[in-house]
Amino acid sequence: MKPEKDGPQRTCLGCRKALDKNDLVRYVLSAAGDVVVDFRQKLPGRGAYTCVCRACVTDAVRRDQFSRAYRGKNRRPESDTLIAQIHRQLGERVEGLLGMARKAGMTVGGSNLTLASMDRPGELGLVIVAGDMSEGILEKIRRKCQATGVPLHTWGEKASLGRLMGRDERSVIGVKQGKLAEALSRGLERYKQFVGEI
Repeated sequence: MKPEKDGPQRTCLGCRKALDKNDLVRYVLSAAGDVVVDFRQKLPGRGAYTCVCRACVTDAVRRDQFSRAYRGKNRRPESDTLIAQIHRQLGERVEGLLGMARKAGMTVGGSNLTLASMDRPGELGLVIVAGDMSEGILEKIRRKCQATGVPLHTWGEKASLGRLMGRDERSVIGVKQGKLAEALSRGLERYKQFVGEI
């Protein structure tokens, strides 16, 4: 018995797999005929799709699949340009969700408050640490996350996390359970998967 499809399916121009369109990167044509990334899938116009995968983007360009999708009305794209756009939009998605979580009162900041929140089962949906935080504090956070089963992600540096939280610096952020935490965790995993290929 085939599993039920969650939503509309689209075919990746690179690997040719049919997947839920929400799991793919969407592209549209600009007025000048350039292929541009529409990661949020909001821009008007005919869409073409690839997996969130550098290899699929590269294969789609190499095999001239965008010209087929747009019936030759597009300028031939450069795979490096599309990859850079995806990289940037994946990062913007993560930072946008973090900002939304802060405004909704769904975050706790600092190592002490985050560690205390993990003592209350089910309170946090994930923890984010800065890449330049001290190894000693990171180890405490890592052990606590492992013990409680709370996912741990690394994002940015203390200054950039602080900016997102309206502070000078922030090395640790806990995000409370909920839809925003789920979307953020998914966004971080997609970013890690894509950037990890570089």
